[in-house]
Amino acid sequence: MFFSEIIGQAALKKRLMQSVKDGRISHAQMFFGPEGAGALPLAIAYAQYISCTGEKNEESCGKCPSCLKYGKLVHPDLHFLFPVNTTSSKKDDPACDDFLAEWRSFISQQPYARLNDWYSFIELENKQGLIKEKESDAITKKLSFKPYESDYKIAVIWMAEKMHDVASNKLLKLLEEPPEMTVFLLITENPDILLSTIRSRCFPVKVPLIADEDLQEALQSRHGIEKPRSGSMARLAMGNYARALELISDNEDDGTPLSTFREFMLAGYNNNIESGLKTIDALNSLTREKQKAFLEYSLRLIRENTMVRFNDSSLNYMNQAEAEFSVKFSRFIRGNNMVQLTEEFNKAAYDIERNGNSKIILLDLLLKAGRLLRQ
Repeated sequence: MFFSEIIGQAALKKRLMQSVKDGRISHAQMFFGPEGAGALPLAIAYAQYISCTGEKNEESCGKCPSCLKYGKLVHPDLHFLFPVNTTSSKKDDPACDDFLAEWRSFISQQPYARLNDWYSFIELENKQGLIKEKESDAITKKLSFKPYESDYKIAVIWMAEKMHDVASNKLLKLLEEPPEMTVFLLITENPDILLSTIRSRCFPVKVPLIADEDLQEALQSRHGIEKPRSGSMARLAMGNYARALELISDNEDDGTPLSTFREFMLAGYNNNIESGLKTIDALNSLTREKQKAFLEYSLRLIRENTMVRFNDSSLNYMNQAEAEFSVKFSRFIRGNNMVQLTEEFNKAAYDIERNGNSKIILLDLLLKAGRLLRQ
């Protein structure tokens, strides 16, 4: 992975390269930022730059043995931890190492991908991925050896907030007494979930949303999107490259999430339990991550319709279908129910993530949302 492959983030890339040139490589760093901003590819590009043994100025050389192995993510001094669980093909309490082939293929294809994309890629179905206790034991053993080919051993921990509590405590001990010549790169979208003691021992690297002009240029050069449409897509994506890719593939233009949201809220407003249960059954058949994705989409639409009530089009980020739907729906979003709706949808996402009964949670949400819309 090269810095040149990272969309935008020019100032951050320059700062990371300068830290290597100056020999100021912190042994533990936490890359944190919103979904689709590029924290994972940035961390991998940074690791490659650290390990590059050739001539490097504004980029790793790309020709030395280290860079060639990083290109395939097979460098012996590069280690990954990421959330996993049992699948139909890996049933016996699998570890990260059991998924390394899938992980390398996944990252090569989708470096900006989201957690739900990874779960779908390995067919995790309705389970939650975890970084388990034994992963901390395994990485401790791997890092106890001397580097094979590079000056540094590098451990990349993706979605560090998914670490089991015991794994977090064992990692904390590693961070307090790190093996020599070891760099930990933690990647998270929710740093507040991590142990405060882990956060305090990591140098923070904030990865901001991608600037609209950088995202627009990437859509034009990488995907051949013409200028007017690329500008509209960049604005709708709001700095999230993963969402921009969704817009390209028309995943939202087909109206599926919008149709589900419309049916869900209409059934709640009309107190139509029979119709509501049909929508809930369809949602209940999805994986938990996809159910959470629907709730996040719903929260975005509630936010956008709130902006419609303020009559400020500059604050709206909706496609044409959503804008047409909002002409009528926005009338039901008012100051006295917007905050409560947001709280109820956030609570439902929280409960589903913690393995609550999704059918009961969604039915309760539908009834509460309908009552709030009728106020």
